[in-house]
Amino acid sequence: MGLDKNKVILEKHNAKWAEMFRAEEKELRKIFGDLALSIEHVGSTSIPGIMAKPLVDIQVGLRHLSDFEKVRAKFEKEPYSVKPDPSPDEQLVRKGPEENRIFLIHITSVDSDRFKNTLFFRDYMRSHPDKAREYEALKKELAVKYANDRPMYTASKNDFIQSTLKEAQK
Repeated sequence: MGLDKNKVILEKHNAKWAEMFRAEEKELRKIFGDLALSIEHVGSTSIPGIMAKPLVDIQVGLRHLSDFEKVRAKFEKEPYSVKPDPSPDEQLVRKGPEENRIFLIHITSVDSDRFKNTLFFRDYMRSHPDKAREYEALKKELAVKYANDRPMYTASKNDFIQSTLKEAQK
């Protein structure tokens, strides 16, 4: 389990991903305590039946993103690292060494569009297996095209994700 930070490799869905999430969720609850209003398994490893990078995405919802500063120091040491250039609506914490990343932990406010859309997309994929297979086909194509360029792989999925969110909201 795990993946080099620059690589894109897809694996068949693995039931152990949910187990890994649950174990890490316990660790995150210890760190965040009452600050974490929600800890969710997100990303493709949370969608049964589709291929995914062997990297578990977790979304932590806080009342205010600024609450992350209260626990930041705990994530600035091994096995964690904090991405140095956060977006305005997310802090990203990584777990595992660069050559074998295990978890990406997306920290957001529960009121943010990012938080809501991530859960909405996950839940829509879970309840619409045909759409999930369409997403998987796109991911396979992009994994070949961008095998050594994870930022382009990720960016190239955005149009599909946005159109799916619009479709789901109808």
